[in-house]
Amino acid sequence: MSLFAILFSGAGGALHRAVIRLSLFLCALAGLSTAEATTLSRVSFEDLVQKSTGIVRGRIVGSYSDVRGSLIYTYYKVQVEDRWKGAAAAQVEVQIPGGTFGGQQQNYLGTPQLTEGAEYVFFLWTGPSGANHLLGLSQGILDVTRDGNGEVVLQGQATDALVMDSAGRNTAAEPLRMKLSDFGTRVSGALKAGAKAK
Repeated sequence: MSLFAILFSGAGGALHRAVIRLSLFLCALAGLSTAEATTLSRVSFEDLVQKSTGIVRGRIVGSYSDVRGSLIYTYYKVQVEDRWKGAAAAQVEVQIPGGTFGGQQQNYLGTPQLTEGAEYVFFLWTGPSGANHLLGLSQGILDVTRDGNGEVVLQGQATDALVMDSAGRNTAAEPLRMKLSDFGTRVSGALKAGAKAK
């Protein structure tokens, strides 16, 4: 008799109870997981530039977490070192979903991993409340590093979220990579192309 037949025939009661207990345990364990599923629309470099309200290069100088309703957000204070788009400011605050507050932690797939003291390029979108968000979550941030020749390089972060193209197909998100010296030219080109399309 197959395992399926034993489980649903009433025979093998101990095995049936063990499978039920294991199923309940796995369901409870799954309920403890704090990672929230995320699906992102794939965003091109041109879209990031054109749809953002601000593009800055800066260093994270502090962070804190807070709750809005039932959601935890982490707020990163960024000391601005360079700006390609948006209003001038020496410092901006960026709101990212997830974090730890009051002993509880929430994690969201698709959010970037940020480190205090590290430098990044941020594609920002300022919402109606005035809060700055990353456009496209992890697609809207570039790590600032140096290559073997000492040249500054911008590198997108890999995402753990499901990324879909405009046709709704699952697509691998290839992280963006370019030299900082080329970045300003590409931003200017994307802004000009966006202005012509309007």
